[in-house]
Amino acid sequence: MKKKIVLLLVLSIVLIVFAAGCSPKAAETGTPAESSTDVEPISIKLGHAMSEGTESSKLIHEFAVAVTEKTEGRVTIDDFPNNMLGNESEMLEQMQMGSLEAAALMVGPMQSIDMKLAIEDLPYMWKDAQHARDAYNGEFGNEISKIVAEHELHNVAFIEWGFRHITNNIRPIVNPEDLSGVKIRVAQTKMRVDTFEALGAMPQVLSFSELYGALQSNVVDAQENPLGNIVAAKFSEVQKYLSLTGHFYNTAMLMFTDEVWDQISAEDKAIIEAEAAITAKKVTDFNDQEESKYIDQLKQEGMIVNDDVNKAAFIEKTRGVYEKWEEEVFGKELMDIYRDASGY
Repeated sequence: MKKKIVLLLVLSIVLIVFAAGCSPKAAETGTPAESSTDVEPISIKLGHAMSEGTESSKLIHEFAVAVTEKTEGRVTIDDFPNNMLGNESEMLEQMQMGSLEAAALMVGPMQSIDMKLAIEDLPYMWKDAQHARDAYNGEFGNEISKIVAEHELHNVAFIEWGFRHITNNIRPIVNPEDLSGVKIRVAQTKMRVDTFEALGAMPQVLSFSELYGALQSNVVDAQENPLGNIVAAKFSEVQKYLSLTGHFYNTAMLMFTDEVWDQISAEDKAIIEAEAAITAKKVTDFNDQEESKYIDQLKQEGMIVNDDVNKAAFIEKTRGVYEKWEEEVFGKELMDIYRDASGY
């Protein structure tokens, strides 16, 4: 009887060992297979400067929700719009320090890590929106992504902010001379200061959060932003004229730090990249559909809108900005990549 019991125990042990050996994971690594429930969820904060109420802000939120849902919680993204985590320079610093995992930041203001990124602030870069979009989806965009990759940042998409236009309380802006002596708020980028100085204006560096009050109290006469921001910020309440100058074209890079990107599985990276591409396309489609509606709304709110801007004169007046920055910062190779895609 004792022999039978011992035999049964031995057989049981053999069966247990055999079953463990049949696990594919065990066969490959000698360790038990890890189930999806054992994967530690990755929690990501995503900051950006886009105003709440704009379509871009809404769609970035939808991107965050979609990634969280489609990765089944393996990657959760919480978005913080409207500079809630700090201005763009501060968010960039947080990413470099590792306290912020992701952000959608405009290319131009990122020149603090590499001055070549100021190239996006060249005035009148693109013949039209389609040339700009094709460039960012092609070699020009690849070069920009390579630059940020050198600083341990992974770009997954360019989100269009669009062309920037000037509002002011003095006069319609038709020719460069109309900006002479005008105090215009600009973001803290050297290129934008150089551009408006070349046009005879008096650029004033000021944060976006302070802008409405500065316009209301006449600290500055003018500002420049995409139409969506002009509407969302209610600048029609404190500005009389809107001139469709289209002087800068801006995008935001939707980026993750290498530290967090390297923790994400290949499967989930593919989900993030696919959702980012969908978001970028939705933004451009919306911008195309809504531009005329924004203009009509601003007219209804009392703004005087002019679209007869002498862009050829503005281009000629800012030619020296191109020459200076190509020689001192960008170099011929990067500028040639841009010129090949510009449409001019």
